[in-house]
Amino acid sequence: MLRYLIKNNMKLIFRGKLIFFMMILIPVFLISMLSSAFDSMLNVNYSLQEYEVGYSVTEDSYILPILETVTIAGSKNHITLYPYSKEIGLEKLNDQTLDLYIEFGTKEYVIYQTEDTKAATMILKGVMSSCMQGEPLQGDSYLVETLDSNPIPEAKNYYGIAEIVYMMWCGIFSISAVINSEKKGQIRSRMKMSPTSSFRFYLGKFIPCVMILCIQMGLAIIITSFTLGIDWGDKLHLSFGILFLQAMAVSAFSIMLYQIFQNIAATIVACFFIVFSWGFFGGAFQTYMFATTSETMAKLSPIYYLNRTLVEYSTKGSSEYALPCVVILSAIIITGSMVSILLSRFCKGERI
Repeated sequence: MLRYLIKNNMKLIFRGKLIFFMMILIPVFLISMLSSAFDSMLNVNYSLQEYEVGYSVTEDSYILPILETVTIAGSKNHITLYPYSKEIGLEKLNDQTLDLYIEFGTKEYVIYQTEDTKAATMILKGVMSSCMQGEPLQGDSYLVETLDSNPIPEAKNYYGIAEIVYMMWCGIFSISAVINSEKKGQIRSRMKMSPTSSFRFYLGKFIPCVMILCIQMGLAIIITSFTLGIDWGDKLHLSFGILFLQAMAVSAFSIMLYQIFQNIAATIVACFFIVFSWGFFGGAFQTYMFATTSETMAKLSPIYYLNRTLVEYSTKGSSEYALPCVVILSAIIITGSMVSILLSRFCKGERI
């Protein structure tokens, strides 16, 4: 029975040839358009004339009496100081939205820098010394730590990944034929007379949805890799594993929405609104490196974690966001599947 359901639902999807091919070609178009539009922003090697420095100060720090003087002197030397907590400051330094981060302690300070901002460190140390009223800081009163910063990808590589992620979440359009087949085929009436469990009926929809998303996005990746030269990096097995989890999450999420609304039009509208919001805050349209939207809202978006993970896999081969990304996708898969199965049992008249 399960094999029959999978085969039948796959046929339903392939009947909609226009939607099937549009889901392959639309990400190719978006990648070409966005990478061209933002090429100058991501691909230029900047020669910074102004430096942005984050800082934190302990309550009993020696710097407090002259902090305002240091700030004024810094601005005259093209250094602007911004107060940040250490966690946020180091994250911004890692994302290259800050050039330096300085932590003022009771009797000493620690400067965090990257390989590209050593010049700013020298200027800042000079400013600090000149502000001590003729008493330069001793060599052992400060510590400089060099951090590895995240490399910024080329525009085509960033959007080559981000638009694949975004369009996969729009997979509701491709799999609508499957999740809408219940109504047209009177599946609910048949379920009441069938000995097949709700779980198998769910798998009969879920598996084809996952398969079709993998096929469509896989073809889009192949096309953009050969025509636009998109580079997914050396960790292809990890990146494709994340994308496979995403295909499962998208399928579970889409089926769950349909089970809730019981109307394909309402399901598509709700899905589009949610996915657009996730994409807007998660870096599908403006890069998360230079985002002007709320960072708090970005971290509520699954797309943000997917983009961070896959882009960092492509540029540096590792990502601290991989584990949260897997956890979030797994939570969506489990929650979406459980809700769909429970609602199916309720409609079938089974005792939950």
